Amino acid sequence: MPLSLLYVASEVIKSGWDVRVVDTRVHEDWRERLTAISTETGIFCLGISVMSGRPISHAIEIGRFAKSLDPAMPVVWGGPHATFYPESILGDEWSCDYVVSGYAAESFDALVHCLAEGVPPTEIPGISWRQDGAIRRNVAVETQFEYIDYRDIPYHLIEDYSVYGQLESDQRIFSMYSALGCPYKCSFCSSPAQYSSIKGKKWVPLDAKDVVDHIQYVVETYSANFIYFIDDDSFPKLSHVENIIDEITRRGLPVKLGFRGARINELKRMTDGFLDKLAAAGTDILHIGAECGSDRILQLIRKDCTVQDIIEVNRKLARHPQITAAYNFIMGVPTETLAELKQTGQLMLQLVKDHPNCIIFPPNKFRPLPGTELHEVASKQWGYQMPGTLSEWANIEVEASAKAGWYEPGVERMFNLMLIASYFIDNKVARLTTGKTTFFKLARLANRLYRPFALFRLRHSISFGLIEYRLYRWATRFLTRAEKTS
Repeated sequence: MPLSLLYVASEVIKSGWDVRVVDTRVHEDWRERLTAISTETGIFCLGISVMSGRPISHAIEIGRFAKSLDPAMPVVWGGPHATFYPESILGDEWSCDYVVSGYAAESFDALVHCLAEGVPPTEIPGISWRQDGAIRRNVAVETQFEYIDYRDIPYHLIEDYSVYGQLESDQRIFSMYSALGCPYKCSFCSSPAQYSSIKGKKWVPLDAKDVVDHIQYVVETYSANFIYFIDDDSFPKLSHVENIIDEITRRGLPVKLGFRGARINELKRMTDGFLDKLAAAGTDILHIGAECGSDRILQLIRKDCTVQDIIEVNRKLARHPQITAAYNFIMGVPTETLAELKQTGQLMLQLVKDHPNCIIFPPNKFRPLPGTELHEVASKQWGYQMPGTLSEWANIEVEASAKAGWYEPGVERMFNLMLIASYFIDNKVARLTTGKTTFFKLARLANRLYRPFALFRLRHSISFGLIEYRLYRWATRFLTRAEKTS
C-alpha cells in the first residue's frame, strides 16, 4: 500500500485540502483518473513519491502528463530519491517544480500553503526548487523521527485494499511501523547518515499497546489480515517484539505478520522458544540481511556476524518452517574479489540445502550512497561519481550495466549468474505459485527445466556462455515496453 502518500497527506488534510490518491501501480487508468479529477475540480498540486531506478522513468511520465493537463500545475517529487538527490530531479523542468527531502508531512503542508499564497518556500526545511534560473535548496536537518499517530493516517483515501496482497493469495497487507530508526552502522547503508542529526537514541520502539491498537483498528475497519512491519530493524530489543506478539495473542487478532528488518546477530539471540512464539502469533516471513559469504566483507560492511553465524542461524530457522526465512544479498562491494563473490554463491546454495523452505532474493548490486563510509572509499580510491542525470538514475536496476573501477575481471559475469540463479535455486516459483494461467504454467515449466542447470552453474561458478541472462534481459525489456504501451 502507498503508505508514503498517506503519511504525507496527513497534515494537508488537517489544513482542509481535498486529497485524492492515485496508485499508478494498480490504477492502469491513471491518465483517465488524473484527467477526470482535473476536469471535475482542478488539481492545485500534484505530488509523486519516487524511488531511485526504474520508478524515475514512470515519475517523469506522470509529471509530464500532469503538465499537459495544466502547464501551471505545481508538480512535487518526494520519497527516497528526492531525499538524497534533489538536484538531479530539478534538471527536468517538464516533470517537476519542487522537491521535498526527508520527512515530508509538515514540510509538504508548509509548501502547499506557500503555493496558495504565491510566495517562494524560502523558510521551509527540505524544500528544493528552481528560482531565477538556479536551483535553490533548503537542507533538512532532522532532529527527531517523524511519528504519525495511526488515527491521523488517512486510510480512507484508498478505495480498494484488496489489491495490496501477494500473488494468488487472499492476503490484505497493511504496512506499519513498530519502531523508528536503526542503531547500527552498516557502512553501505544510508540510515546512519540519515539519522545522524537525530537527537538521542537512533532506535526508538513504539509502545506495544499502541502498535497492537493500530493492528486491531485496521483489522476491524479494513479487514486487514497481514501486518508487515517496515521498521529499519524490529529486533534490537527482543522484548519489544515479544510484547507485541503477546498482546496480539491475548487479543486473538486473526493476522499474519512479516518483518522487514532482522539481522543475523539478533537472530543468534533468539531462542527456539522465542521463535515458537513468533510462529504462534502468525509470523509468516522474516527478511534477513545475510549480505555475503565472506567474513572479510561482512566485517567491512559492519554486519556484526560471521558466515558461520549465518549458517547456524539458518539451521535454527529451519526448525521453524512456519516462518519463511528470506535472505538479502549484496554484490560488488569495493575491494570484494571474484573469489569472495563466489563464496556468496556457495553460501546461497548452503542456505537452500540446510533450509529448503527459505527464499533467496535476487542479490543487489552495491551502489555508493552519499554520506556512507563506502561512498567515501569508492570516491577517494576509485574516483566514483554519482549518476548525473535522471535518465542515468533510471538505469540503476540490478540487471543494468554496473561498471566500477574496483571490479576484478569476471565479476560482472558472476553478478549475472548469481542474479539468474537466485530465481531458481530455492524452487520458489514451484513452491509459491499455483495459478492456472498460461503465465504461471510457463513460469513453473521454466523453473522445472532450468533449475538443475542453475544449481550446477552456481555450484561450480560457471559464468561463461550465460545465454540465459541475455534471454532474461530481452524478457525484461519486452515486459517494460509492454507496460509502457499498456
